[in-house]
Amino acid sequence: MTASALNPEIMALAKARHEQIRNWRRAIHRYPELGFTETRTAALISKTLTDLGVEVETEVAKTGVVGIIRGGNGPTVGLRADMDALPITEQNGTEFDSTRPGLMHACGHDAHTAMLLGAAAILRQLAGAGRLPGTVRLLFQPSEENQDDEGKSGGMRMVEEGALAGLDAVFGLHVDTALNTGTVATRPGPMMASADKFEIRLFGAAAHAARPHQGLDTIALAAHVIQAVHQIVSRRLNPVDEGVITIGTIQGGVKDNIIADKVVMTGTVRSFTPENRQFLLDELQRACRVIEPLGGRVEVDVLRGYPPLVNNTEASQLMAGALRDLLGAEQVLEAPKMMAAEDFSIMLHAVPGCFLRLGVHNPAWSERHFVHTPTFQLDEAALPIGAASLAATAWKWLQEKR
Repeated sequence: MTASALNPEIMALAKARHEQIRNWRRAIHRYPELGFTETRTAALISKTLTDLGVEVETEVAKTGVVGIIRGGNGPTVGLRADMDALPITEQNGTEFDSTRPGLMHACGHDAHTAMLLGAAAILRQLAGAGRLPGTVRLLFQPSEENQDDEGKSGGMRMVEEGALAGLDAVFGLHVDTALNTGTVATRPGPMMASADKFEIRLFGAAAHAARPHQGLDTIALAAHVIQAVHQIVSRRLNPVDEGVITIGTIQGGVKDNIIADKVVMTGTVRSFTPENRQFLLDELQRACRVIEPLGGRVEVDVLRGYPPLVNNTEASQLMAGALRDLLGAEQVLEAPKMMAAEDFSIMLHAVPGCFLRLGVHNPAWSERHFVHTPTFQLDEAALPIGAASLAATAWKWLQEKR
């Protein structure tokens, strides 16, 4: 059987489980959990998979869950969903709003988890009928939004612990409020940026504000640094390349009549290639030294974050093909590059694969409800589409690569 022939059945199975997928999503939404504390969510996943007859391993990467659906002799493909919430107080007023003040699923990870459970149910049903030409590994990943005390996210820990060992490909998705429900988007090659954090510490000398010549004004020095840093992308980076450096915070001084002897600035560096990533970080160090001839001293610390998310060409073409068959060619778009980051990029550095943007905006709504805001919402009509997209992609990979 070809993937095209099976896709109507996969979509029918997903639509038949729409209410169930929605209920899973709402149950998770009502009780959001931050990174590496997703114990209740993991328990729901584990029980659901066990009830479906799926092999389950828990406490992977601390609070993650891995499920295995075994089919016929063939390759092994991974499907990933992240589970963690954000430190945001919800302001939606729905019947399934967060019950935990200060915590909210404001990035759609509750939907990602529910859709992967829906895909698991579909693929398990196919496996039970002897119609799954390989093995599917379900990767329910903790802590995409944050890193632990060792600077590691859930994706980093899953890769380190071998959760992706032996996979021939891995696929994932993310809700996208810029896309209408029923549409999806991806692209081969770089799609999302690397994200590194920095802290710049500038040191001068304190003095009375009425006698600035007796000190070294670090706030004035900071102005030189800000100008130099902001000229890295515009004047140091090749104009045909892409990058962003943002200084997000600046703190200095203790009183209006005291020359500040220290300023601390923090920010982020983003780009799409390893070469540009390193270039921007090197230039950041160089730009900050602009104050040294003026007598200032500088320290720069960089916390390397997620690498660029780069879709494998073959995997992205296969995924797009599966979804054109599933949804119609007009519903599968080319995703734009975006400077946002995602730790699925770490998995794609370990195993070939592809990341998908899933439309969740209802065109009838008067406004869009953006991620990482207290009023984030998604159209739950997209839930079976996401589940079917994951299942159809996995089946097509297994069928074509066996």
